[in-house]
Amino acid sequence: MSLRCLGLALVGWVSSAAAQTYRPSAFACAVFQESVATSIRGTNGSAEVADRAGRFGLLVLNGRDSSGVVVLEAWYDSLEVWRETAAGREAPETDGVVGGRFRGVLHAAGKYRPLKAPFIPDELADVADLAAVLDDFLPWLPPAPLAAGQQWSDTTGLTIRRLPDRARTHHYRWTASRRRGDRYAASDSLSVTLDQVIKETGELEWSPEGGPLGWTRQINVSARIPATGGVKRPVRSTVDQTVTVTRRPDLTSHCG
Repeated sequence: MSLRCLGLALVGWVSSAAAQTYRPSAFACAVFQESVATSIRGTNGSAEVADRAGRFGLLVLNGRDSSGVVVLEAWYDSLEVWRETAAGREAPETDGVVGGRFRGVLHAAGKYRPLKAPFIPDELADVADLAAVLDDFLPWLPPAPLAAGQQWSDTTGLTIRRLPDRARTHHYRWTASRRRGDRYAASDSLSVTLDQVIKETGELEWSPEGGPLGWTRQINVSARIPATGGVKRPVRSTVDQTVTVTRRPDLTSHCG
């Protein structure tokens, strides 16, 4: 093998072994098409709930470097939200949010710290929690390089596995599972315990040159309020959510 070929092989090996991180260059006018579909099922004694909700929009992200982290500015270029319940269908206007700026700090592996969110009108906030939309918008990345077939896990129940590469892109699959219990004030004289089991699976397509190209997430939340204290009957609910995000390089004109 010639020195040049050996050099190219080494460069390729180093490139493939390098850890994937979020960099400002990945968010030089990055337009993402986002689709979210949610179903909610619940029981409270003999009463049953079967609701559906959804969101569809174009989310624009711009990033700049600041001392090793990415400062993100984002906004919806277009947005639709809706909810269907036994009372009918709601589809509130989103004009008050479209164009409003989100700002925050994104760390290399995906941790996001919000700094600012646009005002969300009450009628819209009742249907969709948009103020926190960027908190978990981008998938987490492994902090160390993974070869195809390798995986990384943390202590919270998150596991990320690198799948075989396809067409010069890297592919990752993650699973996460965690439990949480919280106390909430249901009224001035009553607080309840909410127990939740949260399970998630997802897949990410990643370009070594351009960063995230698209991903899917399936989230299942099983929640229960036990019959204790002033709660006479247990309350149970299940939430299933599917998130599909696709990068749209053909829509960079929307960055203006």
